[in-house]
Amino acid sequence: MRMVIVELLCLLLLLPGAVYSQEESTPWVALRVKQLMLVNNAPAVLLVDEPEERYLLMFISFFMANAIRMGMDGPQLERPLTHDLIGILLRQLGAKVTKIKITELKDNTYYALISVQVNGEVAEFDARPSDALAIAVRNGAPIFADHTLLKPVDASLRGEEEGAPVLPLEEEGSKGKT
Repeated sequence: MRMVIVELLCLLLLLPGAVYSQEESTPWVALRVKQLMLVNNAPAVLLVDEPEERYLLMFISFFMANAIRMGMDGPQLERPLTHDLIGILLRQLGAKVTKIKITELKDNTYYALISVQVNGEVAEFDARPSDALAIAVRNGAPIFADHTLLKPVDASLRGEEEGAPVLPLEEEGSKGKT
């Protein structure tokens, strides 16, 4: 029952108008962070494809939700936080985060890779998706997910609610695994 409520909430947050297509030209789908939200007092990140036909909802810790939010629109701090420091180190070493990929869901845990290019070579590093997202939003890196991880947006549920509620992150704690 909880997942049905969570999925309905995600569907209502998406804008009306898109129709789901089952055709896939590539196994990787470009996503963007649509919203950070609370679902049953647990923080989650909602990722959507550009036509907002498919989505991925991941539960993350409050710490990681704040790290992602700060990377998206947070204030510049005098001293770098961990995800900022990673970007600074990479730039100083002549490297660049080229993309992140959310690769699989295994035993209720999502997995991700961070692609880094240096001297024309690309290396991929295993990472928690929440860390990868925090790094991606700070470095302007595109976000991709395996198409099998995405759920279709039911067009009949889109647009039934005007506007999307903004659910602030207010508590400490963590649910779900990334």
